[in-house]
Amino acid sequence: MKSPVYVGDTIGDQKAANFAEIPFVYAEYGFGEVDQYDYSIKSLEDLVKLFLP
Repeated sequence: MKSPVYVGDTIGDQKAANFAEIPFVYAEYGFGEVDQYDYSIKSLEDLVKLFLP
């Protein structure tokens, strides 16, 4: 089974993830600031580490 997530760096991204009812992954390396998220990553490589065994 595959489960989608939304990766972004703005409050708009976070709101879109909430609207879609999927987890939000905050990309800390982006330009925006978000204080509510399900996961956070500091680099794209962290995304792979987060979801692959």
